[in-house]
Amino acid sequence: MKPADLGIGLVYIPGLEPLFESRDGNVQVLELEPQALWRYFSRRSQPYVNQLDLLERLNALPQKKIVHGVGFPVGGSRIPDPRHLEPFREAIEAIDAAWASEHLVFNEAQDPDGEVYQTGFFLPPLATPAGVEAATRTIRSVSQSLPVPFAVETPTNYLKSRHGQMSDGAFTAAVVERADCGILLDLHNIWTNERNGRQGVEAFLSEIPLERVWEIHLAGGVKYGDYWLDAHSGEIPRPVITWAHRLIPHLPNLGAVIFELLPAYLPKFGLDGVRRAVDELNELWALRCSPPQPDDSIRRSSPPVLEMDDTASPTEWENALANAILSDDLPTTPLGKQLAQDPAVPLIRTLNHKFRLSAVVANLRMSIRLLLLNLHEEAFDQLVTDYCLTIKPQRFAAAEARNFADYINSLELDIPYLDELLNYEITAIDVIADGRSRRVSFSVDPNKLLDALARGDLPENLTPADYEAEITPPIDKSFETQPLYH
Repeated sequence: MKPADLGIGLVYIPGLEPLFESRDGNVQVLELEPQALWRYFSRRSQPYVNQLDLLERLNALPQKKIVHGVGFPVGGSRIPDPRHLEPFREAIEAIDAAWASEHLVFNEAQDPDGEVYQTGFFLPPLATPAGVEAATRTIRSVSQSLPVPFAVETPTNYLKSRHGQMSDGAFTAAVVERADCGILLDLHNIWTNERNGRQGVEAFLSEIPLERVWEIHLAGGVKYGDYWLDAHSGEIPRPVITWAHRLIPHLPNLGAVIFELLPAYLPKFGLDGVRRAVDELNELWALRCSPPQPDDSIRRSSPPVLEMDDTASPTEWENALANAILSDDLPTTPLGKQLAQDPAVPLIRTLNHKFRLSAVVANLRMSIRLLLLNLHEEAFDQLVTDYCLTIKPQRFAAAEARNFADYINSLELDIPYLDELLNYEITAIDVIADGRSRRVSFSVDPNKLLDALARGDLPENLTPADYEAEITPPIDKSFETQPLYH
């Protein structure tokens, strides 16, 4: 089907409101990542809850809307938690989204005891016919439950290409045609894959059905060691813009071009940087009606026929890859041993640890500062590594923070006030989640304790006494829980 022509836009993050509220028409689309706004209640039968007041405010903005999932990908063999579909649908309907999308990756695996756990990082699915069938089943299970058309995003893949598996383009093409869904073509992802030694952009584009491309994502990245990372960090690389110029005239059903930026990079990139990106996107959008240049044809080609490696099932692939990333135990299966040798495995493990720590810091800022003031940097880094190798990742930052607090408490570190600070910050998470005030106890004046940490000073010479602090809900409760994704 042909989606609506929406225009160019931005993924919604706090701080972009001046651009969305402007009536100049430069930003025509708001893309919402609803899971980033969910409140998470682990003990409820329905743990995922939308912030309806925020959805109402977003719906009132003048842009057309689309929804992009960031926490329950559809590229693996495990069907996403069915409980997420109700709030996902609710968000789609609340903002009258034109279509929805999710990533063609997986983020769940199963340990030897049969427990399903989060990987904490988007990982590439098995690129074989069996992997195509698994992803197709997963996509259909989600798309059939949604009130709007559904597309899958082309992901980054830091692993080396493997003999006997389908190329990135061939796998994408087989999945979307089998599942009969659209493509969210992330050009920066595909260019990143090329830079890191996987299939080239031109070959990828020649293998996918371009008529299924409904949306393009553009973003910035960073160099990290020998790899280029899809970091959503700011300026779009010029080669990616060049590819967009060349490609867009070949996309008969393109409905939107979206710029992505992570909240952490907005202060440095600034609204002016986002405005420059918007101007570039508007120039690209104008190319939809342009005829392709005679020497700029992107020809559809058939991928080479390979002797496919079907010795591993999609589930076995997912479990082996997740174990290689999350554990430093020596693998015991042939597949596990092969994957452990991939040079990207240490990279992904490091990124996973960094993302998990960032989720903890966002929720336990003062407790982390106290730890850093009391531990040498090497000792703190080892503590984080031990935690990440001992405790499985969580989908939501608040849940990750709770696990980290429990882990720190179990160590019984001899650090004054640490247990009180952890209790204070974990209680604050509860207050934000349900909007109910709570009281916590301190053995010293909490204002002096927190003031010292805010200055970066080690709390010393505080007079012991019984104190009680009341934690009240903040006025702005947006973005207090965020999935751990990319």
